[in-house]
Amino acid sequence: MLTALATLALASLWWLWHWQYAQAQAEARRHAEARLALYGSSLQGALERFTYLPGLLARQPLVQAALLDPAGVFLPQVNAYLAQVAERSGAEAIFLVDAQGVTLASSNHDRPDSFVGHDYRFRPYVQDALAEGEGEFFAVGSTTGRPGYFVSAAVGREREAPTGVLVAKVSLEALQTDWRRAGEKVLLVDANGVVILSSRPEWRYRRLGELSPAAQAEIRAQRQFMGHPLEPLGQRLGDGSLRLGDQGLGERYMASALPLETLGWQMRYLTPMRPLYVSARNSLLGGVAVWVALLLLGLWLRERQKRQRLRDREARIFREANERLEERVLERTRALRETQAELVQAGKLAALGTMAAGIAHELNQPLSGIRTYAANGERLMQRGRGAAAEENFQRIQVLCERLATQVRQLKLFARKGGAREPVDLRGRLDFVLELLAERLDKQEVDLTMRFPEAGPPWVLGDEVRIEQLLTNLLRNALDALRGVEAPRLEVAIEETPSHWVVSIRDNGPGIPEALLDKLFDPFFTTKAVGDGLGLGLFISFGIVQDLGGRLQAGNNRTGGAWFRAELPRVTAQATDETRHE
Repeated sequence: MLTALATLALASLWWLWHWQYAQAQAEARRHAEARLALYGSSLQGALERFTYLPGLLARQPLVQAALLDPAGVFLPQVNAYLAQVAERSGAEAIFLVDAQGVTLASSNHDRPDSFVGHDYRFRPYVQDALAEGEGEFFAVGSTTGRPGYFVSAAVGREREAPTGVLVAKVSLEALQTDWRRAGEKVLLVDANGVVILSSRPEWRYRRLGELSPAAQAEIRAQRQFMGHPLEPLGQRLGDGSLRLGDQGLGERYMASALPLETLGWQMRYLTPMRPLYVSARNSLLGGVAVWVALLLLGLWLRERQKRQRLRDREARIFREANERLEERVLERTRALRETQAELVQAGKLAALGTMAAGIAHELNQPLSGIRTYAANGERLMQRGRGAAAEENFQRIQVLCERLATQVRQLKLFARKGGAREPVDLRGRLDFVLELLAERLDKQEVDLTMRFPEAGPPWVLGDEVRIEQLLTNLLRNALDALRGVEAPRLEVAIEETPSHWVVSIRDNGPGIPEALLDKLFDPFFTTKAVGDGLGLGLFISFGIVQDLGGRLQAGNNRTGGAWFRAELPRVTAQATDETRHE
């Protein structure tokens, strides 16, 4: 499979290279043909402007008379006429030669490089005009050294031998300058393959192919290039392209040719091969990038599949482990439930024992007092001391009230709170303080109370839970004041726009900072083992939350702790309705 993929990749890249190269080459040929058509038409237009001129001038009587006058009377007039025509037509030079090829008159007769008196019998344009009536030729001027296109026509009457030749020389340097400014590689070669015009001057008068000995002899005889060595311009390669440069290091060009009617000339447009190869190379690199991307994608998919199989295996292992763990958890849960049931039963028995001991301790002293006062009252009545017996009976009544208060306190914690209704917060606080009065006296606590002057603070709740909240907070403060010298307790009720706030402050040891966040957690306590279960503050927190308030705790700057319970206040209308009921 890997071998097949590698073969497919190489074949596709090979095809992509050749396809892109062929596309770029075809586009370059279309561009070259368009440019050749433009340059060819401009060249033909420039030549055709002067093709008619020699034949037209050859028919002029003044020109014909100058050839028939051996004394040369008309030559000054012909010189002036030719100079005027050359200036108006744009020809570089116009001159008249006799049948022997000697120049008799010329448009440049008054210049140092005048053609007058020079023999041009060796030029083909003179020979062709005398033999066929007209001629054309491109050559480097033997007199001026400037190249040009020569077009000629025979001078004489019809059906008689020509008496001379009229020649017009046309400069093509302007075309060559335009090609160079366009920045393109354009050549004009003659029938022998010699470059006569070029957009790059250094390529001029160099040959594209080999010259035969006959062609070399003809060029020398015609003095066409006036001694230029005609060195090779480049080398034609097997694919038809040209390598221009020395020692095989030149740049390669694709040559497009346009044949011209004039003298077997050809116009060549050279397109650099490097951009074509660069285009093909870029496409090849794109194809390589695609194959590399596909390869990486395949490797990634393979790796992803391996990872997926590994994840499936790990998931199966985890699932089996979880199943085993769940079975063990179920077994442990059943065991814990059984243990919990046993602990609950043991806790019930312990709670019953503790409750029984507490009740016996709390009720024993009042009952003992009642028995003592009852016995004393009976003896006093027998002795007739009724006033003293009445005092004992009053003391028995006080002790009974105390027993009723203790029983009511026990019932307080056994009852469940009811619906939320307006409750007098200060009245419930007074009731709880009355329950805790004996303990406050026993611990010799200095109690300070601050209440609002606006009237009784009514809060939204129920009496049972508010009494339970206040009892828990005050007992917690009294527990903190055990063993403290000069214990102080401050209870205050303050007013806010939406709540009544009960704050309780003591001067005990305070709460460790690390334990403040855990203070309201269930079963958390700072007391010694056996002093509490850690549920008082947790229950208080739940009561405040249920009533829509907030319970906070912290330490005083001067020592001790504080608790702050915010309870929602009720409107005056709800308070009035409660009073009427």
